[in-house]
Amino acid sequence: MIIYGQKSKELAHQTLFENCPNCGASNCVELFVLQNYAHVFWIPSFPVGKTGVSQCSNCKKVLKLKEMPADFKSAYQNLKSQTKTPIWTFIGIGAFGVFLFAIWVIGNQEKEKYAAILQTPPQVGDIYEISTKGKNYTLYKVTAVEKDSISVRFNNYEATTYPKLKELKNKGDSAYSDFGATFSKSEIQTMFNEGEIRGIDRK
Repeated sequence: MIIYGQKSKELAHQTLFENCPNCGASNCVELFVLQNYAHVFWIPSFPVGKTGVSQCSNCKKVLKLKEMPADFKSAYQNLKSQTKTPIWTFIGIGAFGVFLFAIWVIGNQEKEKYAAILQTPPQVGDIYEISTKGKNYTLYKVTAVEKDSISVRFNNYEATTYPKLKELKNKGDSAYSDFGATFSKSEIQTMFNEGEIRGIDRK
């Protein structure tokens, strides 16, 4: 379960000289600038604007920004203009960006590793991780290697997500059918370039 929501934090405040519109007391109204931000699991993710409230220390009356008289709103706009959005409100966006970059780097490293394997002679027992046209995943196991071609057996099962291919590998040889196909080595390279072959498992 993902816990998310919106919170506010005080950024600045000042005492107003104007009288409280509720009790009439002077020099007792505090004006606050609040930073609103979205959070996920209570970690600030991104800012969603600023707002203001005022509170009278004499009668404790609290006014939201839209309820303030014009002179209060003017003071708020002036104080707000001097208040910068804190960097910490971008922690979530920054962390997500770092995560995506790490995934991109790992993905590129994996692709480079598999591309290097394809430049070496194929071996009987190699397992190709296949992305199917139905957007599932399955396995081809190399059973024979000729000069210009590779023969494979098809796995009987498909996985709905790429990580679940590990479960198919754990089923062993009994999970492969007696049916298969023969591909030229250039076809195998094309399948890799087009993303049909997602990875190569070589013992």
